[in-house]
Amino acid sequence: MPATRVTRNDEDELDGRRRGSSGAPATAPILSRSGLVAAAVFVAALAAVLPWIGRQEIWSKDEARTALVVREMLESRDWSLPRVPGGIHSRKPPLYHWLAALVARRAVDEVALRLPAAAAAAGTASLTFLIGGNLATPAVGLAAAAMLTASPIFFEWARIARMETLLVFCITLSLLGLTRWALAGGRGNGLVFGLGIGMGVLAKGPAGFLPLPIAALTLLVLRSWPARLRELWPGLALAAAVPVAWLAPAALAAPDFGQYIRSVGPTLANELARPSSPVATALAVMVVGCFPWTVLLPGSFALLARRRPLPPLAALSLAWLVVVLVVFLGVISPRAVYFLPASPALALLAAWGWLADGSPRRWMAWPLGLAVAAAVATGLAAAVWPLRLTSHGDPFELPRFVGLVSGSALLALGLVALVLGRRGRLLTAVVLLAAAVVVTLVALDAGARTPFYNRLYPIRASVERLERRIPPGAEVGYTEGQRDTALAVNLSRPLRQLPALEIREPPRPAPPYVLLPEREFLAVHESWGLRRVDDVYFRKVRYILAATGR
Repeated sequence: MPATRVTRNDEDELDGRRRGSSGAPATAPILSRSGLVAAAVFVAALAAVLPWIGRQEIWSKDEARTALVVREMLESRDWSLPRVPGGIHSRKPPLYHWLAALVARRAVDEVALRLPAAAAAAGTASLTFLIGGNLATPAVGLAAAAMLTASPIFFEWARIARMETLLVFCITLSLLGLTRWALAGGRGNGLVFGLGIGMGVLAKGPAGFLPLPIAALTLLVLRSWPARLRELWPGLALAAAVPVAWLAPAALAAPDFGQYIRSVGPTLANELARPSSPVATALAVMVVGCFPWTVLLPGSFALLARRRPLPPLAALSLAWLVVVLVVFLGVISPRAVYFLPASPALALLAAWGWLADGSPRRWMAWPLGLAVAAAVATGLAAAVWPLRLTSHGDPFELPRFVGLVSGSALLALGLVALVLGRRGRLLTAVVLLAAAVVVTLVALDAGARTPFYNRLYPIRASVERLERRIPPGAEVGYTEGQRDTALAVNLSRPLRQLPALEIREPPRPAPPYVLLPEREFLAVHESWGLRRVDDVYFRKVRYILAATGR
C-alpha cells in the first residue's frame, strides 16, 4: 500500500485487518465473510421494521403526497417527472417514487408505499456494519448496526413513506465507498462514493451532497491526503452523471420540464425560510431518538479525548455528526427528521465506546443499565396505571398490554444481557438489548400508535362513505390541505389537484366534484356555485364534498 494511506497505528484499532506473521494484511477470512454477515444484518433489520407496517392508514400529508405521485406514475405510465394528479409537480426528486411504483406495480397501498423506506433502513444497518468492520472491528460494526436498528427515531422513519430514510442509505453508501477508498484506494471504491452522492441527490435534492463535506473534514482530521486523490474523480463524475441521467431524458420527453425546473428555486427558498423547530428541541429529539444508546456517548467522547491520534472510525463519525449539525442548525431550518442522517454516526460512536479495549468502563455500563431499568419500570407501571404519550403533537393513552409486553421484554432480555456483560460477552449483550428495544418499539407502534391514528383519522371508512355520493368516473378536485390529500389518495375516482394560490378562482374546466376543507369551501362556495353533497370530520376540521354544477 502507498505510504499515504490512512494511519492505523495504535492498539489494534482495526484488528479486523491485523497483520499476520508474514506481515501481510490478514484480511481474507474477514472479508470473505463480511458479505454474508452484511446480508444477515440486512435480513435481521428488515425483519425488525416490517411487522404490521401496512396497518396504519395513510393519514399524514407527507405520506399522501408521496402516494399521489406514485399513483399518477402508475396511472399515466409517465415516470419522467414526479407529478400529482392535475399536472402539479412534486417538491421532491423521483427516486423514492420510482422505487415505490416498482413495488406497487398496479395500485398503491400502505405496504408498497412504505417498503422502500424499510428496505433503505435495513440497507443502512448493513452498510453501517461494513463501515464499522472496515474502520474498527466486525464486533463494533455489528453493535452499531444493532443500535441503529433499535433507535426509536430510525425505527419510526423506517416505517414511513418519506425520502429521509432513503437519503440516509445513500449517504451511508457513499461514506462506505470513502472508507474503503481511504484504506485501499481503487477507482471502484471511488465510484461507490460518487454513486451514493448521485443517488442522494435523486432522493432528496441538495441534501445528497452531504458526503462531500463529511469526506473533506474526515481527511482533514486524519491529516491524510492520499496521492491517489485522482482516483475519486471518476466517482465525482458519476455523482453528477446520476441525476443528469434522469434530467436529460426528462428534458426531452416532458413538455412541462421547464416549469418543473422553475419551481425548484421557490421550493428551496421556502425550505430555507420556513419556520423551524427550536434548536434545543431539535437536539433533544435527536438525543431521545437514539435512546438508550445516547447514554453511551459521554463515555465514548471521554475515551476519544484521551486517544491520539484520533481513531479513523471516530474521525469519520465525528465529521459526519458535525456536518449534519452545522447544515441543519446553521443553514437549513431544523426539523426533527432532518437529524436522521446523524443516526449511523451516533451508533458507530456508541458502539466503539462500548467495545473499546474489550471492556466497558463502569461509567458507561451504569448509565446504560439505569436507562434500561427506567424503561422497564415505565413499561411495567403502564401495565398497571394509564400512561399518556405524545406522537407528532397528538396525545394518546398507552394500552396496558403494550406496557406489559414492553416491560417484560426489556426485563427478561436485559437481565440476560447483564449476565453476559459481566462475563465479557459485550457484543451479545448489546445485541440482546437491541432486540428487546425493537420488541418495545414494535409493540408501541403496532399496539398503540397505529390504532390511535386509525381511530383519529378513519380515512378508509370516510372514503367509502364519500364514494357512495360520487358517480363512477366522475373527476374530483382537491387541494393540498391536511387530510383532504389523504382522502384523495384513497378515492377510486379520477383526481385533479387544484392550485392553492388560485383557490378563489373557479378552475377551468371545473371538475364535477371538489373536496375542500370547510374554511376554503366557505370562502369559494358562492363564487364557484358549489352545492354541498356530504362531509367528513377529523380532529376539529370538516372536509366538504361539493358538486360544482358542471
